[in-house]
Amino acid sequence: MKLLYLNHNFEGEGTFLRCYHFARVLSQRGYRIDLLCTRGGPGLPLIVRNPTGNLRIITLPRLRANASYFGYTVRSVINSIAVLFKTFDVLHSFAVAIPATGIPTILCRFLRDKKIVVDWDDAWGGGLAGFANPVANHITQYLERVTPTLSKSKGLTVVSETLRERANEFGFQFPIDKIWNGADTQTIHPVDRDASRAHLGIPPSETILMSMGRTYTKSFDILLSAFSGVLKKKPDTKLYFVGKICEYGQLKRYIKTTKRKHTNILSNIVFTGGKPFDQLKYYLSAADLLVLPMEDCLHDRARFPIRFGDYLASGRPIIANAVGEIKLLLEKHRAGLTTPPEDIPKFTEGILSFLEDRNTAEEYGGRGRQLAEEKLNWETLADQMHQVYQNLS
Repeated sequence: MKLLYLNHNFEGEGTFLRCYHFARVLSQRGYRIDLLCTRGGPGLPLIVRNPTGNLRIITLPRLRANASYFGYTVRSVINSIAVLFKTFDVLHSFAVAIPATGIPTILCRFLRDKKIVVDWDDAWGGGLAGFANPVANHITQYLERVTPTLSKSKGLTVVSETLRERANEFGFQFPIDKIWNGADTQTIHPVDRDASRAHLGIPPSETILMSMGRTYTKSFDILLSAFSGVLKKKPDTKLYFVGKICEYGQLKRYIKTTKRKHTNILSNIVFTGGKPFDQLKYYLSAADLLVLPMEDCLHDRARFPIRFGDYLASGRPIIANAVGEIKLLLEKHRAGLTTPPEDIPKFTEGILSFLEDRNTAEEYGGRGRQLAEEKLNWETLADQMHQVYQNLS
């Protein structure tokens, strides 16, 4: 079977990793897959890479360092050409609320007789779309709702129960399969804490909390407020932000405003910026505790952060707010500590309890690694995706 994966995201980020890992595993099982995404850095040429004989990654132009509406328009045209002229059996479109993915999917339905599957890994209407300008907000909400129906999708894959419920509310009349994001347990694995710090040049005596990836809306404020409480008890604690926090529009302005609100603690915070993926295991392993603040809102209830799998794979202790699929997995498998959403004192207490009881924290981290190796292994999740495709015939 030949698959065409459409993804709006930048190579190496977010939904791209969901697409890539499914494509990587399934291509090893005989599927032939073309994955279209946006190249990691600015540039015009289309670049084709062949990670395996059955998988090709086609990176489309990125015209600016951050998101660009003109760039999305260009990629919408290129993706439309791809779905109209490329050879494939099944089109699997990820994040169809984005025009670069949604519009080509609808065109494929009307101009070609191909089977289509849609994937949701975020809630856009009532969620991320609220941070776009009004026109873009309206377009993304519209495409999210109508693309699965207009394209006569044969199925919908989602990352959370919240998104499954959302699809049922929209009245979709096709199979809906919940398939989580996984953990890259080969690239990210436990490394000795002191060895990791020596590799990164971090003092072995520091107490370190670490957050990786983008942190949105109130969750950023939740974390900084809780960290302020931690510093009252442990004033030498450091908070590391690894990767890009956020660089887009209203979200970027929110982050700047929140930083100004917490200027008194910025001297204890380290912003590392983006890091190569092969270095992440060292940063995660260097932490005493990994933090995943989440807001009790549609956006956070619906998503399944890719970094959650990375956290688990590192084997380090995790604390998160009890929201969505994160609450479900951490509590069911005792793989991390959860506290009520947006309860800053409880979040602070949880952080301090793990820092003070290192043995218990390590036990949680070990169970997290086990969860990553078993239920969230990409090979195991690819079995579920394989079944989705087999049910199309």
